[in-house]
Amino acid sequence: MKFHSIRSRLIWFLLIAVTLPLLLSMTMTFVLTKQSLREQATQENERLIFQGITNLDNYLQGLNRASIGVYNDPHFLRNLAKIPDDYRAVAEIYTTLQTMMNASSGIDQVYLHSFEAGQSTLITSTVPLREFRLEPFTGSIHYGPSGLFIQPSHMKHLYGFSAVSYTEHSTKRQVFTLHRAIRNIPASETLGVLAIDVDLEPLRSICRQLYDADTEELFLIDRNGTIIYSGKEAAIGTHWKESDLLNRISKEGEHGVIEDDTALHVYGKLDANLSGWTLVKKIPHRTLYLRATRLTQINAVITGAALLLVIVATLWISIKITEPIKRLTRYINQIQSGQLDVDIRAMSNDEIGVLSRRFRQMMDTINNLILREYKLELANKTHQLKALQAQINPHFLYNTLQSIGTLALQHEVPRIYSLLSSLAKMLRYNMRDHTVVTLKEEAEHVKQYLDLQKERFGEQLEVTYQWEDEVLNDRVPKMILQPLVENYFKHGADPRLGPGEVRITGSRIREGIVKITVENNGASIPQAELEQLQHMLKRPLKAYEEPDTSEQDSIGLRNVLLRIQLHSEDGSNTLCVDNILPHGVRYTLEIRTEAPAEIHIKGE
Repeated sequence: MKFHSIRSRLIWFLLIAVTLPLLLSMTMTFVLTKQSLREQATQENERLIFQGITNLDNYLQGLNRASIGVYNDPHFLRNLAKIPDDYRAVAEIYTTLQTMMNASSGIDQVYLHSFEAGQSTLITSTVPLREFRLEPFTGSIHYGPSGLFIQPSHMKHLYGFSAVSYTEHSTKRQVFTLHRAIRNIPASETLGVLAIDVDLEPLRSICRQLYDADTEELFLIDRNGTIIYSGKEAAIGTHWKESDLLNRISKEGEHGVIEDDTALHVYGKLDANLSGWTLVKKIPHRTLYLRATRLTQINAVITGAALLLVIVATLWISIKITEPIKRLTRYINQIQSGQLDVDIRAMSNDEIGVLSRRFRQMMDTINNLILREYKLELANKTHQLKALQAQINPHFLYNTLQSIGTLALQHEVPRIYSLLSSLAKMLRYNMRDHTVVTLKEEAEHVKQYLDLQKERFGEQLEVTYQWEDEVLNDRVPKMILQPLVENYFKHGADPRLGPGEVRITGSRIREGIVKITVENNGASIPQAELEQLQHMLKRPLKAYEEPDTSEQDSIGLRNVLLRIQLHSEDGSNTLCVDNILPHGVRYTLEIRTEAPAEIHIKGE
């Protein structure tokens, strides 16, 4: 298949025209869907993480309030020194610790060590335990300024006490511990230490609502990167592997979003004065963009089906379209061989059928034009012969007028010589080959004509000229003013209306446009004839167009209009005619003057 054939180009064009928009649409849909899903997921998960942080902070605040319950009991600090000898003090401490254990859900056991008494106490869900020790089992802990430290998740233990039941000894589960140094406020002396073991179930209950365990991951991490809670039980208590991400989070604000090559991470930081933990939700890209991927797959299937349909439709359409074109091509080849009267048959009513019928009409027109061209050629030859013969008479008349003028001067009759000189100049102006002259030359010509008419009418004719100096050098078509002035003497002059008056003005109305007005006070044009003239002057004229029978009296106006229209490339020059009150006619010319210096008017 050759690429330059219409069929192949049509196939490729339709394939490209359909494939590119489909692929572009699929790509844009995928990109915009990804962007929309990312924005939606970011907003939703930021709200979830914020809610989770709020719940976790509230829970930890509850634990903190429970731990500072030792300061709410006015006898607790004094009782630390009385135990173990004072059984009442021991009972009050047990009561305070038991109240603390029941103050918040998830508290598994409470451990207390008194430095002054050298005694450790453990409150469990079964029985309380006591033991004399010099040092607390908690070891060395760096308490903050508030005397609080939260130990990350670790395996539960009994703080050095022997197993008292199967439950405490055999249950292996993760807990985190809230440590508090008990100080003799306002002094900084440490009287004892308090440790509250908290089961992870409350954290698990809060965090379980924040993510989908099947497709997403959630991490609760302390300042050192130790995992407090994770959906993967094995990861609890270990160090988080995403150290680079942890460093980035530590440098960022209280909450935000960080995206890498594999996942979107939404994080939020808990109260730094209490725990300083960070909650991080990891959303893999495959989960985040799952709907976009599915939509792209559906679009790919639709695109493939559409392409298959386009290919089949393109082949069928190309054959249906190209067959009439090939038939028309055969007709054209016959015409090219000289058979101008070939019978072109249109077999369809579509565009190709219309083209065939128009082509047939064009061939009929061409045949008629060929015949007309022969006739025009014959007429042109005839006109050329007549023109050669007509050139003799003007030269003869011009020479004769010169002789008569000389004779008038010899007999001392200068007025006759002046009139003959004006007539000779008019003949010479008419004999010039130039079709474009300056407005000054055209004005001088019409002045000579009016001088001759004033000799005829005497004081019954008054002529007024008003020309702006700047327009006199503009170039305009030749012989456009005399026919307008002459109409007054042919149709409008009427002694009953009083002395005649002709007024000619010329001015520039805008850059490159000259307005010329010719007015007379003769008889007005009848309304019906005026409307016919105005209609004739508004339609475009052609040089070879013959006037209608009703337009024979307006040949002069037709010639003027034809000249000024041929003077402009777009035919924008205009000629208007109107009656004026109480009587008279006004002719208005608007001519574009930036035309070339020489324009050969067709039909002259």
